[in-house]
Amino acid sequence: MRALVLHGPDDLRLEDVPVPRPGPGEVVLRVTRALTCATDAKMLRQGQHPALPPPPAPFGHEAAGVVSAIGPGVADVHEGDAVVVANSAPCGACPPCVAGRPSLCEAIVYLTGAFAEYLLVPARIVERNMLPLPAGVAPERAAMVEPLACAVRGVERVTAGPGDEVVVLGGGVQGTLITALLAARGCLVTICDPHEERRARAVRFGAARVMDAPRDPDAIAAVRAAHGAGRGPDAVVEAVGRPGAWEAAVAIARPGGEVLVYGGCAPGTTVTLPTFPLHYQELTIRGSYHHTPEAVRAALGHLAAGDAPYDALIGDEVTLDEVPGILRAGSGEKRPVRMD
Repeated sequence: MRALVLHGPDDLRLEDVPVPRPGPGEVVLRVTRALTCATDAKMLRQGQHPALPPPPAPFGHEAAGVVSAIGPGVADVHEGDAVVVANSAPCGACPPCVAGRPSLCEAIVYLTGAFAEYLLVPARIVERNMLPLPAGVAPERAAMVEPLACAVRGVERVTAGPGDEVVVLGGGVQGTLITALLAARGCLVTICDPHEERRARAVRFGAARVMDAPRDPDAIAAVRAAHGAGRGPDAVVEAVGRPGAWEAAVAIARPGGEVLVYGGCAPGTTVTLPTFPLHYQELTIRGSYHHTPEAVRAALGHLAAGDAPYDALIGDEVTLDEVPGILRAGSGEKRPVRMD
C-alpha cells in the first residue's frame, strides 16, 4: 500500500509499505478520508512529537474509514463497518486517569499512520475510542472529531458562562471551534486574528465581535479596554501557540479573570509573566492538553448534529502525494486526503 512516512525534519516520503495485519484486539481500516492539520505541519518541521514513534514513523492522525480486517478478541466490530477513530486512548489505571485527568495519562496509546491506504488501529483505541460513523455524516467531517474533542476539553477548563465576555486569541481551526463552543454556552466571544477572512468566518461560528490580533502593547491595551467597561474580559483563551500570545492573554484579562493557555508552543520556549496580576488581582491561569474519551464522544455528537458550520473549516481534497507540500505551506487549513 501507499503511505506517508516521516524520516526526520522536513523529510516526509510517500512509500510502498506492507498492508498491516491486525494483532489481538486490533483492527485495520481502509482509510476513506484523512485530514491534514496544523499539528501535522508542526510535526513535519520538528521531525518529532510525543505522539510519534521514532523515525521512520507512519504519519497522520485524523481519519475515518471502513473496517477491513479484525484481530482476535475484537467484539462488536464487523468488516465493512464505517467508523471514525480518535488518535489516542488512555489506560484508565494510572494516577492521572484515576484522578479523572485522562488527558494526562502516563501510559497513553497514540494512533498515527492516517495518511495511508490502510491504518492499523491499536487495541486500546479499538476498545475505547473507535466509534461508528453517524448516519449522514461525511467521512471528512467525522475525521474532525479529534481537533473538536481537543476544543471540547479546552472549553471544559473555562468557567465563563452565559453573558460573560471571552476573548479568543487566534482564529485558526482551534480558535474557531472554541469560539463556537463558548458561544453555544452563551458567552459573548471576541475573536482576535490578523486575517480578515478568518474574522469573517468566526462570525459564522458565533463570535459576537472580531478584532485584529493585538501585536504590541497599545493593541493589547485596546483589546482589554474594549471589554468589561475597560476592566478587561472575564476570560481569555490563547489559541495561537506562541509565547508572545500567552503573555498578551495575561495582559488582557480583567482582575479576578481567567486565562486558558491552549496553543502549544515550540519545545524549549519560555514566557515572562508579571507577578502583579497573578497575586494582587488573583488571575487564574490554566492549561489544556489533548482530549478525553468523553470529549471525543461529545465532539462526534456536535459533528452529527451540525450545530456549527463545520464544513467551512475543510478545504479542497488533495491526494497523498500532495500532502507534504500542503503541510510545508503551513496554512493550517484542513484538507481532506483521498487515497485513490
